[in-house]
Amino acid sequence: MKGPAPAPAPRTPEELWNRRTAGFLAEIRPYLVYALQSVALAVILLMLGAGVGYNYLLTSAPPSFPFKELAACILLPAAALSPIRTYMKEADLIFLMPMETGMSAYFDKAASRAFRLQLLLLVVSWLAAWPLYAKGAGESGLLLFVHILLVLAAVKKVLLYGRSLELKLSEKKMISFYVTLRTLVAAGTVYLITVLTAWEGTLAAALLLLIYLGCLYPVRSRAVNWTRLVELERRHRGVTFRLLNNFIDVPSVQGRPRSVHAPKKGLGVLGGFRHRPEDTYRYLYTLVWLRSEWFGITVRLTLLGVILLAAVRGAWMAGILYALFAGLTALQLKELQKAYRHSDWSFIYPLPEGIRSRSASTVVFRIHALCLALLALASLASMPTPLYSAGWFAVTLLLSYLYSKRQRKERQWS
Repeated sequence: MKGPAPAPAPRTPEELWNRRTAGFLAEIRPYLVYALQSVALAVILLMLGAGVGYNYLLTSAPPSFPFKELAACILLPAAALSPIRTYMKEADLIFLMPMETGMSAYFDKAASRAFRLQLLLLVVSWLAAWPLYAKGAGESGLLLFVHILLVLAAVKKVLLYGRSLELKLSEKKMISFYVTLRTLVAAGTVYLITVLTAWEGTLAAALLLLIYLGCLYPVRSRAVNWTRLVELERRHRGVTFRLLNNFIDVPSVQGRPRSVHAPKKGLGVLGGFRHRPEDTYRYLYTLVWLRSEWFGITVRLTLLGVILLAAVRGAWMAGILYALFAGLTALQLKELQKAYRHSDWSFIYPLPEGIRSRSASTVVFRIHALCLALLALASLASMPTPLYSAGWFAVTLLLSYLYSKRQRKERQWS
């Protein structure tokens, strides 16, 4: 039985670019779905917390606060970072490098796509920085917003042009020089645009960009450094798949499960000692938590709660946040007890009935108690008196203990 016919070879550089872009997106799409599912809750909570803190900053900061400078800091990463994906492969050194004179359309597509994506990021950053800029400038309006956005777009276009010329370099010293120069120009233009008035900042940024273009003139006619393009693409792919590997095992990163070493002191505190019969499952569940995605989720939720509790003011708001994050961590840790529910080891080893559920609830309670203690310590900065923090901690700890005790009473084989 014949398989599907192979796709026809691309006839133009544009077709080759489109095919490689589509191929890379198809390769990462399955892992990207799992990654988005894993971080969706944390991102939503982070956005809510950032919104609360942002509103508090705009309404409570003194007039002398450096609003414009903070807006420049928000814009700087989007302006300075200028990666250009080329999807080059080692085989291209043999098959495409001899066709370098006809590959200009391919590299133009790469630069054009990079500009569109980075312009979108720049727009999002400007939307986030706009309230700070308007507060510091004492003026606002659609024309001013669009004016500065267009200037930022021009800055990004010039910086991407500089990045495309950097890709042609081979000497390490020259590469370091031009990368540093581009970063300094990005910081300088963003600072001038945000700190000065609109037209003054525009003229100053234009002058700085002209100087930067003059510095790029000596390297504008260099040939494409194909070897460096292949190496940079390999790094880009590695970073992408290592990032996705934090959420789901990616075969291209490793061919076997990750070996993550759990701290022995943490195992002893949370789970007990591995050679005691009553600690059989406690050690196992502690190890599962420390080496699974539940560890990262619990740490991120607790850290976010600590930051928000330290930032807000008022007993009501702090109490709501404390209860929210106490419940969210408990909800995530509840899933830990479902691990090894149908393990066959309890039929092989002479383990007491119900030890699995009791051990799981004990580990969950200890982890949750630690999270509650950290949240309570952070709430000391926002509660009127330490008694409020102690009260919230005592109530939530009691509820967690009662739930854990109820779980211990269950007798089930696992």
